[in-house]
Amino acid sequence: MSYFRSLGFILINLLFVWFSHADEKIAAKEVNFKGKNQKHLLLIEPRSMRSAVSMIIPGAQHTVYSAGYMGSLGVIHYKAEEFRANFKSDWKQFRENALKDAAKHLEKIKPELIKNSENMIEYALIQSKDPLTVSTIILPQFREKFRDLLGPELLVVVPNRSTILVFSGFANNINLYKKTFINLYKDSIYPVSREIFRINGSGIRAIDDYGAR
Repeated sequence: MSYFRSLGFILINLLFVWFSHADEKIAAKEVNFKGKNQKHLLLIEPRSMRSAVSMIIPGAQHTVYSAGYMGSLGVIHYKAEEFRANFKSDWKQFRENALKDAAKHLEKIKPELIKNSENMIEYALIQSKDPLTVSTIILPQFREKFRDLLGPELLVVVPNRSTILVFSGFANNINLYKKTFINLYKDSIYPVSREIFRINGSGIRAIDDYGAR
C-alpha cells in the first residue's frame, strides 16, 4: 500500500509541475500578444462613467476622453496602474498610439450621404460597430475627408459608439434633429455624448448640449 501511495504522490506532483508550466506558457503568450497586437482606444464617453484614466475635451460639460484597449471580450478601460505601467503616465504617448489605430480604421469608413428634397447633402451618416469609429473624429484626416462635401468646418454629433452624424459647420437645420439625437443617446447600450462638437482648423470643441431642456 505504501508503494502505491508513494507512486500516487509522485504522479500528483508531476501533474502539478506540468500544469504550472502550461499556465506559464499561456501567460507568456498573452503578454506577448498584448504587447504586439493590442489596439489602443481613445474613447469618447459620458463623464458620468468615471473612467480611471480620462482627460477633458475642450468646451465639454458632460463628455471626456477615456483610455482603453481591445481585449478578447471587447472594449476594456485601462486601470490607473495598468496605464502607468504601459505609458509611464504619459497621455501624449497613449494618444499617439491610439490615433494611429484610428487613422487606419478611418480609411475604411464609407459614410452614407443623406440628401434633402432638393438633392442637397443634409448630413453624412457613419455607422459601424467597431469601437475605433468614434475616435476618428479627433483626427485631422476626419475633417479632410468631409471638406469637399461639407466645407472646412464641421458640426459632429456622436450619440452612441456606433453612430456619427456629420453636418456642415454652417448648417442651420441641425436643431431639427435634436429629438433624434437624444433618442439615439438614451436608447443605446454604449452612449457617447449628448453634446455637439465643432471641428475646424483649431481642432475639436463642444459647443452645445442637445440634451438640455
